[in-house]
Amino acid sequence: SVFDATARRSYLVADLDVLCSPDDDEFRGLDAYFWAFFALWPVLVPLAFLALLLWIRPAVRAQRIGPLARACRFLWRDYDPRLLFWEVVDLGRKLFLASLVLFIQTDDGSSKLLRLIVASVVSALFLTALALVKPFKRFDDFYLACTANLLLACCFISGTVIQLCESADDMCKTLVGFESARGASEFVVVLTVAMLIASLLVVLFKTVSAVRMPTVRLTSSGRPPVLELSPECHFHGFISHCWGTGQDQTHTVVRRLQLLLPGVRIWLDVDNLDDVGRLEEAVADAMTFLVFLSAGYFRSFNCRRELYAALASNRPFIPIFEADVAKGGASIEALKAECRENCVEAAPAAYPNYSGPGEMLARVFEEAAPIVWVRVNAFQLESLKAVALRMLLHSPFYASRPAELADGVMVPGQAGPVAFSGPVTILVCRDNEGAVGIARELKTAAREGRGSTASAE
Repeated sequence: SVFDATARRSYLVADLDVLCSPDDDEFRGLDAYFWAFFALWPVLVPLAFLALLLWIRPAVRAQRIGPLARACRFLWRDYDPRLLFWEVVDLGRKLFLASLVLFIQTDDGSSKLLRLIVASVVSALFLTALALVKPFKRFDDFYLACTANLLLACCFISGTVIQLCESADDMCKTLVGFESARGASEFVVVLTVAMLIASLLVVLFKTVSAVRMPTVRLTSSGRPPVLELSPECHFHGFISHCWGTGQDQTHTVVRRLQLLLPGVRIWLDVDNLDDVGRLEEAVADAMTFLVFLSAGYFRSFNCRRELYAALASNRPFIPIFEADVAKGGASIEALKAECRENCVEAAPAAYPNYSGPGEMLARVFEEAAPIVWVRVNAFQLESLKAVALRMLLHSPFYASRPAELADGVMVPGQAGPVAFSGPVTILVCRDNEGAVGIARELKTAAREGRGSTASAE
C-alpha cells in the first residue's frame, strides 16, 4: 500500500485512484469480489477435494476404480492408498504460504519478521511430516518433494537474514555477522545457487547410477537377454498382489526388475490401471502371470479375478512368496489353506470351466516352486534373478533356444561361490535335528568347493 504522510490514508497499489476505505464505493465493490473469490478458492476448493476423496476412498482402496475415481486420479494416483488425503494437506500448505500468511500483520507485515518466521516454521514442520509419513508411492517423487520443501525452508530463512540486515546495519553486523545488507544478499544468492547445484548433482548422480547399474546377463554368453514379446501381448508380465500386505514389495520387485532388465514391461496397477473392470483383459495382455503371495491374497476379490483370468488365458504362473510374517507374509501351508477356503467360486465369469481349489493349488503351488522373496542385499538379487529367469523361459525367443538359458542368468559384480580356506570342524548337538541337517548340507557344499574340506561331529 501507498500511504499519504499527512492523512495516513491507504491506496490500492494496482490503482492509486482507489482509496482503501469502506467509504470508497469502488473499494467496497472490489472488497466484495475479494471475499467471494477467497471463499471460492482457499476455502471451498480444498473442501471439495476432501469431499471427493472421502467419497471415492472405499473404491480406491478396493481397487474398484469407477468413473468418478478415475476422473479424480490427479488427487490420489501418486500417493499410498492409506494416505489419499495428502494432496489436500499439501494444497493447504501451498495456500497458507502463498496467500493466508499475508493476513499476518496486514498493515506493515511486509516490513516485519513475523511472516517469514511463521512461513519458515510451517515449511520445516511440513518437511518433517513428509519425511516421517512418506506418502508417495514412488521414491523419486518422495525425494523431489523433500528437496523442494528443503529449498523452500532455506529461502524463508534466508529472507529472515535479509530482513534483519535491511532494518539496520548495526543489527546486521551484531546479529548476523555481515557488514551490510548487500553482503547478506550476496550470501543468500550464493547459498541458493549452491543448493540448486547440489540438488542437480544428486539427481545427476542417481541418474548415472541407474544407467550404469549392472544388468542381467546370460551366464552362457555374458550377453543381455532378448526381451521378445508374443504378437498378442504388450507386457512381459502381469504382477498380481494384495494391496494391504504386498504393495510395497511388488513395487520393489517391479522397479528393480526394470533396472536389471532394461526394456522389460511389467503391468503394475499404479502404472497401468485405468479401469478395474478390465483386469481380465490386462492379464491376457501379458505373457506371464506373477503372483505375489502374502497374507490375505486369496481373500481379495480382485486378486481372485486376476487368478481366474490367468487360468482362462493359460498364462504361465510365477509365484513369489513373502515369508516374513512381520512384513505381511504367511507360511505356505497357511496360504494353501486360505486358497482352499476362498477360491471356491462356481464357474467364475472369467473362467467358467474352473474345477475348484484343487486346480488353483496345482497352478500356484505345484506347477513351480514359489520363489522366496528376500529383501536383503545380495539375497534380494537372487530372488530377482530367479523371477527374471522364469520370465525368460516363457518368452517366445528362448522357447526355441532353451540351451541359452541352461546355465541360468547372472549380474556382473554379484556375489560368487565361496569355500573354506582350510579344513573346518562343525560341532552340533545330535538332538537338534535342524542343526544336524544344516551341518550336513554345509559339509556337502564344502566338498563341492575348491580345496576345502569339512567334517561334522
